[in-house]
Amino acid sequence: MTEDHGKLRISNADRDRAIAQLQAALDEGRIDLAEFDERAKTAYEAKTNAELDLIFDDLPGGRPKEGEVAPAGSPQAPVPSSGGRAPRGNLMQRFPALRGLVTVGAITTAIWAATWIGSGEPTYFWPIWPILGLGIATIMQVVGGSWGDRDDDDPDRERHGGHGPHGH
Repeated sequence: MTEDHGKLRISNADRDRAIAQLQAALDEGRIDLAEFDERAKTAYEAKTNAELDLIFDDLPGGRPKEGEVAPAGSPQAPVPSSGGRAPRGNLMQRFPALRGLVTVGAITTAIWAATWIGSGEPTYFWPIWPILGLGIATIMQVVGGSWGDRDDDDPDRERHGGHGPHGH
């Protein structure tokens, strides 16, 4: 092969593996959420291997190879492929509505409890309404499958006018 690897154009599958590797680095605490967002944006905009490789210069394990997404701490241990999708995380990662339910429920209940303690008498438990609303959204997400894990989700769809990666 006489072509320079860095000049070769990358595929959507290459971008997806890069995003999954960035997610592993985020989960390990090697990058923060702002860095993840910035690097993911760069990965989706990358056109060549060289551009994609730059995203992983300061991360152990480097860029994932075909068919693997390795935790940054152990580059030799590939994570089994899940049909081209990013590896599944815990429930809070798989179902964003659940994360919202727990967060909003905890905050509103804490505010309610603080007003109860401050006033000396229990008040109407108003946090039930946001908890109920988010609970319904969470149930719909769980029953309907993870909205962020659908096969027809294509990160390039918007860039190509809503017609998938080939712009048909």
